[in-house]
Amino acid sequence: MKEVRIKKFEELHKELSRYRKTNVWLFRGHSNPSWDLLPKAGRNPYDKYDDSYAFKAWKRRAVEFLNVHNDDWDLLSIAQHHGLATRLLDWTFNPLVAAFFAVQHYEKCDAVIYAYLNQYSYKTEKANPFEQEGVSKIKPNGAAQRIVRQSGIFTIHNPPTLRLENSLNEGQKLEKIIIDQSYRQELRFELSHYGINELSLFPDLDGLSKQVNWFMENSDYWSGEIDKELESITE
Repeated sequence: MKEVRIKKFEELHKELSRYRKTNVWLFRGHSNPSWDLLPKAGRNPYDKYDDSYAFKAWKRRAVEFLNVHNDDWDLLSIAQHHGLATRLLDWTFNPLVAAFFAVQHYEKCDAVIYAYLNQYSYKTEKANPFEQEGVSKIKPNGAAQRIVRQSGIFTIHNPPTLRLENSLNEGQKLEKIIIDQSYRQELRFELSHYGINELSLFPDLDGLSKQVNWFMENSDYWSGEIDKELESITE
């Protein structure tokens, strides 16, 4: 697997430029390099249960909160973005979105942006989400606002415990951009400056609240008065 380490924004921009001539590459950020490319349903303790039954149980109650009819693919996407342990793994077409999720929370370690190349998407029109085998790329509808804002796309894993690293087929590629630990906090500020932050990626009251909290938690960073900086969020 190709790896490169970056310590400043100019280096990140140079590396991301390699992917600019095609929209086929997908990106995913990991806050810890030890994490596998594995959906939540394939991790402990969720891997002890059949995720299809969990999804059915979720679906029975979710209709209370949904205003429109959605098929199982849409509902699975919605469930994923609201925290249910599913066999979907989040990716994005926007590498800066992946960078945000890599450094969203501070840890005393490097962070990682994965770049994944897969030319083909799984045809979902006449398929059941739980019948697909192996690891496939699927393009979701805009069933949830967060999917649209995050330029979201998924891989689906069957079984959910199947790591993407172990299932690469001919023509597929997986590369890794390592964000040095010394740079990860500064990158979070730079991404916010360019409009990649909690509020832009989570366009709801939760995102707004987290973004305001983040400004206050990092008040020492800002050169101006914090109340003036907070005003910029809503202007």
